Amino acid sequence: MSLAIQILLYLAIFYIFCALFMYLRQDSFIFYPTSARHENHDYDKVVDYHLQRGPVDLRGWLVNPGFARDKLLIYYGGNAEDIFNNIEEYQAVQAATLFVAYRGYGPSSGKPGEAEFFADALAVFDDIARTSAAKKIYLIGRSLGSGVACYVAARRQVQGAVLVTPYDSIENVARSHYPWLPIGQLLKHRFASLDFLPEIRCPLLVLYGGRDRVIPPARTENLIRHIQGEKEVVRIAEADHGTIEMYPEYWQALLRFLHRETPQAGEAER
Repeated sequence: MSLAIQILLYLAIFYIFCALFMYLRQDSFIFYPTSARHENHDYDKVVDYHLQRGPVDLRGWLVNPGFARDKLLIYYGGNAEDIFNNIEEYQAVQAATLFVAYRGYGPSSGKPGEAEFFADALAVFDDIARTSAAKKIYLIGRSLGSGVACYVAARRQVQGAVLVTPYDSIENVARSHYPWLPIGQLLKHRFASLDFLPEIRCPLLVLYGGRDRVIPPARTENLIRHIQGEKEVVRIAEADHGTIEMYPEYWQALLRFLHRETPQAGEAER
């Protein structure tokens, strides 16, 4: 066997090994469960939330419950986000906000998965909509959670959805980071937000950073191009994936969107 053929054979074996490794470990790349349970918090105007789904306990926190009948926000976090850490900021918002840990995250039991996240999100939505009788419900999805927000917005009636550092699909994001792998054949959790857009009837606010290296801006911009309904887009040029909420433009746009009385068409960039 010639040296060239041996080299090609070794490269092929290495490539197959890499592909197999990525397939077997993909859950650990997509899901980064937090472990903190926050069982003994001392926040005022925060009540614990619990929903039993078969053997799985979904747990979280309802902030400002006194506002729930008038306006309710449901927040879907990022893949490594401890959603509990948002409570203090959202106490200042004139609305109730529900934070529920994904299954396998923090105080919630179970194993993470795309289909499971989607089914849990619908169950939580239906439960809190029934118990709160909220007049207005908004969804907020950050990073991984933007795909969950798109899924729910396509299947339930809401007044609006905020997508923070969103993607067109996890498959396309993975291709951006690993262009040399057959992502389409390997990926089990696709979170294809593009597929849900045609069914979304509510206004959308998209917030993203120009220096995001986790969700490349091209993936967000492809999502934006496919939004068929009303949208507002805020691009914060200097922000990256983990710092976008530190910019005043972020909160200005978010609060404006949540508290507006009449829809405003158009698209804005900053």
